[in-house]
Amino acid sequence: MKTEKLYEKDAYISLFEAKVLSCENAENGYKIVLDKTAFFPEGGGQPSDIGTLSESKVFDVQIENGEIYHYTQKPFSVGQTVCGAIDFERRYNFMQNHTAEHIVSGIVYKRFGFDNIGFHLNEKEVTFDFNGFFSAGQLDEIELEANRRVWQNLSVTSFYPTDEELKEIQYRSKDGIEGKIRLVKIEDTDICACCAPHVKTTGEIGIIKFLSTEKQHGGTRIFMKCGKFALSDYSNKSDDIKAICAALSAKEEGVREAVFSLNLRLEAEKSNIKALNSKLISYEIKLFDKSKQAVLYESTDIKDLQMLADGLHKTYGGVKTALAEREAGCAFVMCGGEEEIKSEFEKLKSVFTVKGGGRGEIRQGSIMADIEKIKEYFGV
Repeated sequence: MKTEKLYEKDAYISLFEAKVLSCENAENGYKIVLDKTAFFPEGGGQPSDIGTLSESKVFDVQIENGEIYHYTQKPFSVGQTVCGAIDFERRYNFMQNHTAEHIVSGIVYKRFGFDNIGFHLNEKEVTFDFNGFFSAGQLDEIELEANRRVWQNLSVTSFYPTDEELKEIQYRSKDGIEGKIRLVKIEDTDICACCAPHVKTTGEIGIIKFLSTEKQHGGTRIFMKCGKFALSDYSNKSDDIKAICAALSAKEEGVREAVFSLNLRLEAEKSNIKALNSKLISYEIKLFDKSKQAVLYESTDIKDLQMLADGLHKTYGGVKTALAEREAGCAFVMCGGEEEIKSEFEKLKSVFTVKGGGRGEIRQGSIMADIEKIKEYFGV
């Protein structure tokens, strides 16, 4: 049974009628083969279309052993005529972003010789991997050049060349493609083997925007949004900037400077707090009851506990412990001579569930127990 691929003839078909060729039970419903379909099956890094067949949802479409299966919630009779409707808004978002990926990959290949070795498209963004590295300036140039191709509103066509024609065409392709090769050509930009639907002209993409990059598999992964995805991203970020401006009483054009200024003030406050903490810990050490071996301190910052325990040990000798109450038990830092602290730490672990450790003259971590029992143990 061979299904006619309407999505290859016209990517803009969203409604169609077809006959059911087979219906089988599937794990989460039924899988249907039709004589023709506008539903694109998952492939080439792009998810399948979703939509409906008559009164049933189509939640997945897959190619299995050369057959296109539509996964539905309800069964159909062989020979029955069904009305198919794809979620075209979702499809069109994919068409915009997939076509943009071809533009970027074509530019990168021609300019740098890097191959696109991985591509994934979902409902939020596009990621694609290149087997090479770019500078920040080069990425800016690639993005600008890609958008120039959008502004030029270039034609996008697809075709199946003959075997003889294919020998004469230079095109990009991933390894392992079987059967007839379908080529997607973007005027003066790229020719690539691809099975997915694309827009008719590059102007339909609207905008191509790189979001970020990361090193991946010895190369570069680019995160990108185009068309409606990019518009939604811009709208969300614009709302965020407006909220930040309102919080900082700043104008949009000055929000960066306002944030930098706030950050400097916060760093200054951190320095002041650190100095005050040091003074407070010094007072805590001076007021420490020499008859005790531990102190319960208000700060849960492990660095504060380290400073306090170390100061107590150096001032009064012996093993000294700084404790800080937490939701379940408490944090602790224990300081003392190597032999003494080793013995005290083992004793502590024999009484309570202790997470943590250390070496030399320090042990630290958390004690998981009722706080009153911990206080009783340390005599605080």
